[in-house]
Amino acid sequence: MKNLMFLSLIIVLSCSTRKNDNINQITQNISPQLTQEEINVTNDFLDAELAAERYKYYRKLGLVLIEDAGNGTRNLLVYEYAYKDWHSFGENGSLQDNERLGWILDTIRVKELKNKYLNVENYNWKISDIKNFNISTIKNETLINIIKSGEYINLPEKLIIYLTKPLIVDKNNAFISLNIGSSRLGFTSMNHYTALLKKANDKWVISASYDDGVYY
Repeated sequence: MKNLMFLSLIIVLSCSTRKNDNINQITQNISPQLTQEEINVTNDFLDAELAAERYKYYRKLGLVLIEDAGNGTRNLLVYEYAYKDWHSFGENGSLQDNERLGWILDTIRVKELKNKYLNVENYNWKISDIKNFNISTIKNETLINIIKSGEYINLPEKLIIYLTKPLIVDKNNAFISLNIGSSRLGFTSMNHYTALLKKANDKWVISASYDDGVYY
């Protein structure tokens, strides 16, 4: 009887060990790199955004990208805020309204995606992620320290870009969030929003935008 119990214990431990090994293997296989589609979303978005007229007098400034990109859930939070805010007035919206305003997800789908990305590791931007602009990167904490110390006064003016990791909803829809501003006074925001991008002819184009209710 004792031998049987000992043998059972060995089998349980062996199965447990194999299970943990499998979990560890899955964890190790998660790549910290962006997918090619996420890179495409990011670069197509930046190309369109930085071509806007508002940056006409800033094109000669250097570009600084904040390394901290998050894990994509910021995009969902802004979308959820805008969606609930618009519908709080009793608006149901026609099919045309939903298309124009970019209401591609209902609250149930938003919750599902938030749960899906809840424990996804945060991403840090790399210079190699940006294909069509010369940029430098800096950690958000470092920028905050520069602003607090007043050191920015002695530094050349730059365009500071906060950009979230894109969140691809499906093969034709993706979200990405931006906050961009001048470093002249530390950080003065020029534009901030979350964008819905749709894929058309192998290119991601801005289809709608969402406001987070924060004003600078």
